[in-house]
Amino acid sequence: MDGIYFYWIAWIIWTLSTFFMKKNNERLIITIIILMLIIFSATILQVATFKINASLLIALLSSYLFLSINTKNKTRRIVYILLCTLTITTAYVSFQLFELFDPIWLVFNRKIMLAFCLVYLTLLLVKDAKTRIICAVIGASQGEFLYAFILSDFRFDYEVGSLLFFDVLAISVFTLFIWGSLEDLVQYFDTYFQKTTKEKHG
Repeated sequence: MDGIYFYWIAWIIWTLSTFFMKKNNERLIITIIILMLIIFSATILQVATFKINASLLIALLSSYLFLSINTKNKTRRIVYILLCTLTITTAYVSFQLFELFDPIWLVFNRKIMLAFCLVYLTLLLVKDAKTRIICAVIGASQGEFLYAFILSDFRFDYEVGSLLFFDVLAISVFTLFIWGSLEDLVQYFDTYFQKTTKEKHG
């Protein structure tokens, strides 16, 4: 069933952000965006010949907003992140096209395989945990639009940002979130042990 991963993970992240994040404007914005993604996930907009899920527009515009806030007055960082998102976009479209023209190479669940590719590429390109999630969302969303544009030449009936797409995106974002949390945990213990060692030898 398409959408099951998205709804489960969206509610999990909403719960974590609501009850475990510090009370600030960022937490409020994140909880509102997640609720909007869930609410509008069944809303389809007709733009010219394209059918676009409203939640995709919300996810993409929200990511652009967070990106502009996190990279304010940092030109070199903005350029690098744009190159990273372009790379992720290209990888997303390439995977989709390979699946379309040669589906036999998909030996595992395609959602898991595509999510793995997005996560692996994002981890290679981006170091900051928060920026990883932003880049993954922007790259995959742009890739979805580009893939739909390519398919329009073949007159395929394709929904841009379907629940199938959001399943892949949710798995990718949640995996990146868990990875970032593990990195923070390792760093915490590393700092703790270094501090303990210094105290013993001090």
